[in-house]
Amino acid sequence: ADGAAHEFFVVSALTNNVLRYDGTTGVFTDAFASGGGLSIGHGMIFGPDDNLYVANVLTDQVLRFDGSTGAFIDVFASGGGLDAPTIGLAFGPDGNFYVNSSETDNVLRYNGTTGAFIDIFATGSGLDKPRDLAFGPDGNLYVTSEITDDVLRYNGTTGAFIDVFASGSGLDAPFGEVFGP
Repeated sequence: ADGAAHEFFVVSALTNNVLRYDGTTGVFTDAFASGGGLSIGHGMIFGPDDNLYVANVLTDQVLRFDGSTGAFIDVFASGGGLDAPTIGLAFGPDGNFYVNSSETDNVLRYNGTTGAFIDIFATGSGLDKPRDLAFGPDGNLYVTSEITDDVLRYNGTTGAFIDVFASGSGLDAPFGEVFGP
């Protein structure tokens, strides 16, 4: 959305909506998005189409809302074993949509335009309760594993496990991750 750079959005998991605030002052603007069965929303991301995608934990879906008006559009991604999607949502370099399935210990891949399930993209090698994911500057996929206290690295094209990228040094139940400039 054109004004999105000056707005700040927060998913309110227990009130089942996305709240909008002024991005400069932090002053509450409105309840931006709700409906569509939104229940215990977790992660959210604006997609390349400028719409808002919200992980809906209770119904095991990712919901899509109009990025300008907040109106519910549709259930964008579901199925394929998606169980308790968390904060890990990303559109990959290939244009597809990736989401953590925390109860099945997988990263699932969906068509980035239609939301149709493609495959289980990454799994195993110690992945236990994935919480967040990010594609790195190297094109690989990095996934936080809450129970094993690790950040795992997978090939960004094939989903094959590469290595434990980060571990130890006080890393305990990692949730969020981001690559800096």
